Amino acid sequence: MKDLKGKTAVITGGGGGLGRGMGLAFAEAGMNIVVSDIDASAAHKVADEISALGVRTLVHQTDVIERDELKDLADRSFAEFGETNILCNNAGVSTFHTADAIRDEDWAWVLGVNLHGVIHGIQEFLPRMKAQQGDAHIVNTASIAGLTALPGLAPYTASKFAVLGISETLHAEREVHGVGCSVLCPAFVNTGIANSERNRPDAFGTPTGSDNSMINAALQTGLDPKEVGRMVRTAVLEEEFYILTHPETRASSELRANELLAAFDRWAKRLA
Repeated sequence: MKDLKGKTAVITGGGGGLGRGMGLAFAEAGMNIVVSDIDASAAHKVADEISALGVRTLVHQTDVIERDELKDLADRSFAEFGETNILCNNAGVSTFHTADAIRDEDWAWVLGVNLHGVIHGIQEFLPRMKAQQGDAHIVNTASIAGLTALPGLAPYTASKFAVLGISETLHAEREVHGVGCSVLCPAFVNTGIANSERNRPDAFGTPTGSDNSMINAALQTGLDPKEVGRMVRTAVLEEEFYILTHPETRASSELRANELLAAFDRWAKRLA
């Protein structure tokens, strides 16, 4: 995508953190921004920040777990702006417990937001983006936890590995549907994801009550979300697929890759 001015970006989880960072970065380039979030108040605050940059905004309260709500988001976005040039499937939540302590409700909630939210976004937007005349690009938010497993984050890790796989499939299919794709794999960014249970719907049970103070402290030392948003903007403009915000995490991916290659070699000898 060569030029962003006057085009439209739709961002789920846009009421804070990475979503806010992306919204501000795309607005700096002159894009119209649709701020979608389960927290309408937070979405309106971000929209006010974005509007101050001189672009048009639209706020839509969306629970990405519900496909009908993604349909409503797409209906409103296309009705208001005519097309969606960038879709950021960004809404994300997490719980923090070892695998044996994670309840069914925890799995359902995290996978519902992080995985099915991405799926629903693709289902509702991709056909319309294929049919439009303008440029189209999808950005899916995965994580460093989609590249290497992290302890205490089984549902989150499962969801992010899945988002990475879906994104790689979209990227492989780009010649078929004509829509670009990038996958964002950040490590520590100064966001509120450690407090994501504040927006947990009652249908998914009570919060876990885990002590997230250490995680919060680590996140607060992380990258500014606006800096990450500008990385995403660069990736869209330069048609970069993997967005890797923390080069220092390369070692963990190399370790995993080397362990896989070594296992291939061991099994090849056994099967010879």
